[in-house]
Amino acid sequence: MHTNRFKKLSVILVSVVLTAGVVAAAEQTAERAMLKDGKMMIVQVGKTIRMEKNVVLPHDVKVTTNATFTVNNGKQRQLKEGQVLDSDGMLTSPDGSVAPVLDHVAMKNGKLFVVRDGEASPVDHEIAFPDGSKVLPDSTLRTSDGRLKRLIDGDLLTLGGKALQSQDTISLQGGKVVVQKDGSLLTLRPNQSIMMNDGTKAFANGTVVSKDGTTTTLTEGQIVKVEGVVTSKK
Repeated sequence: MHTNRFKKLSVILVSVVLTAGVVAAAEQTAERAMLKDGKMMIVQVGKTIRMEKNVVLPHDVKVTTNATFTVNNGKQRQLKEGQVLDSDGMLTSPDGSVAPVLDHVAMKNGKLFVVRDGEASPVDHEIAFPDGSKVLPDSTLRTSDGRLKRLIDGDLLTLGGKALQSQDTISLQGGKVVVQKDGSLLTLRPNQSIMMNDGTKAFANGTVVSKDGTTTTLTEGQIVKVEGVVTSKK
């Protein structure tokens, strides 16, 4: 009797191990995944290659060969042409916009939003975080020790209450320089320049001067990423 039970348990364990092995073999890791010219491509060790198997990126981002992805086994989302998923958990679109794929709270244009599975909705109720802090609909962050802080455009918080490093971008779109700063896109006017949060300066003629003085001239469609604001809970 005990022998039969042991055999059945052994069969179940072997089956679980084999199944896990098949799943692992069906997936591979990558630095980035993107939809380019209707084809899924990935970057591995700095090289861009055709995506032949499903891949797993950091932050439990799973990407399939049919251009869909999920985050933490959430709702399936469709990648659009030209979009890039990177190892920082950010989704960059051809228009230069970049946003976290993780569920998060974001301040944009003076309004507070909660984003779940890529879908944003205005915050109309208090959101409590595991560490005891909470964010209120009026964009006030109350820390676990009772201190108050006003969130500003570009601030990002995970639903676990941790600050997210936002990213800004500078790109050349249709011959015009477009920047994403503090979560919003802005097209520079002729002769206009703008200082980014990290000290990088962008000019309407396509020149980008980084904080270390390095100069870059943008080409059409090129997107340069720079550090955005960092939400502080101190």
